Amino acid sequence: MKLHLGCGQRYLDGYLNIDFPPSSHTVQTEDVADLHADITALRYPAQSVDEVRLHHVFEHFPRPVACGLMACWHSWLRPGGVLHIEVPDFARTARVMLNPLASFKNRAVAERHLFGSHEAPWAVHCEGYTPAMLKTMIAHFGFGSAKLTRNSWRGTFNVELVCSKGTASLHKEELVPAADRYLKDFLVDMEASEMRVHAVWMASFKEQLEKGWAS
Repeated sequence: MKLHLGCGQRYLDGYLNIDFPPSSHTVQTEDVADLHADITALRYPAQSVDEVRLHHVFEHFPRPVACGLMACWHSWLRPGGVLHIEVPDFARTARVMLNPLASFKNRAVAERHLFGSHEAPWAVHCEGYTPAMLKTMIAHFGFGSAKLTRNSWRGTFNVELVCSKGTASLHKEELVPAADRYLKDFLVDMEASEMRVHAVWMASFKEQLEKGWAS
């Protein structure tokens, strides 16, 4: 089984194409999904999935939820199973935004690419990714053998990650400290106020882990 999450109007043969129902969309002209669902509510049996694939979807999740989803996908995938993600390339796109010689049009498109299209409540980007950040993230959640490529489309810049699950499955209890370590790098310092922020992040991560961990 191969999952195409957040398929939009792009149907991939050989995949289970999953997206929100038409009522959650404002500009799509057709519905091609095989299954209507909230990605954060999905759950599949352990080691039952061959590939999880997302194109310009992962950036829509808040950081702790994205960590929880990645941990859950690890539990669904077979050993050697593939995680395939494409997201905006934050660094290359930000350079366009900050370039004083770029036209306003180009800078405006870059800003939209970083922050979302805003035509629906979900059409907002919650996180920005660079190749180095993606590689660091997947290493925390049991993925390796990463292949990273950069591409461009109509003046936007993207990074595509294809990686595989290792031969050993990590237990849920191992992924909680992995998330703890990863999320702590986003703290300004270890003062009490920042640690309260971290506690909220970890609660959100654990909530997603419970929702989506393999059945």
